[in-house]
Amino acid sequence: MSFYSICQKIVKCIFFPVYSVKVIGEENIPKDEGALICPNHFHWLDPVIVGVYLKREIRFMAKYELFQNKFLKKLLTSLGVFPVRRQEADLNAVKSTLKYLKEGQLVGLFPEGTRIKGGDFGKANPGVAMFSIKSGKPVIPVYIKANYKLFSRIKIIVGKPIDFSKYKKEKMTNQDYLELSQLVMDEIKKLKEGM
Repeated sequence: MSFYSICQKIVKCIFFPVYSVKVIGEENIPKDEGALICPNHFHWLDPVIVGVYLKREIRFMAKYELFQNKFLKKLLTSLGVFPVRRQEADLNAVKSTLKYLKEGQLVGLFPEGTRIKGGDFGKANPGVAMFSIKSGKPVIPVYIKANYKLFSRIKIIVGKPIDFSKYKKEKMTNQDYLELSQLVMDEIKKLKEGM
């Protein structure tokens, strides 16, 4: 059993008396192919909830600052999390993401790039569509309904894969990537509205 699986079981035991968690649509996640898992991001617990309650291991991209603490760096690295410098073009993060996707792994990426407080949605970054097109892997939109108050209910709704492969041979601009990435945010909003 992997360290990731052990942590999933431990955290589920901790959360069991605190939260009632329901996952809907997990069959939309490929069983053994690479894909981008793209949830909304309101709260710092969002990646924990998604990582614990979706069965397949997810390699989350996380801000570089989290890796400055030695203990946290070791823990995150053991869980497959990898850093990204958000205020610059981080070629290492780009290469790592494409490598993991092409190896058939799931990569967790928040389309807005950061937490959006107040329960609203932000604008998507161009990276979501860019990673999908360059890797040839689909984007899986995910909506997390949660306020994380004690004894509350949490829903994780997994949408249908979004296939951007038809753009593979086109010459794409940053604006093109932005517009396609925003379609992912639109699908996440639809998951919320369809509840």
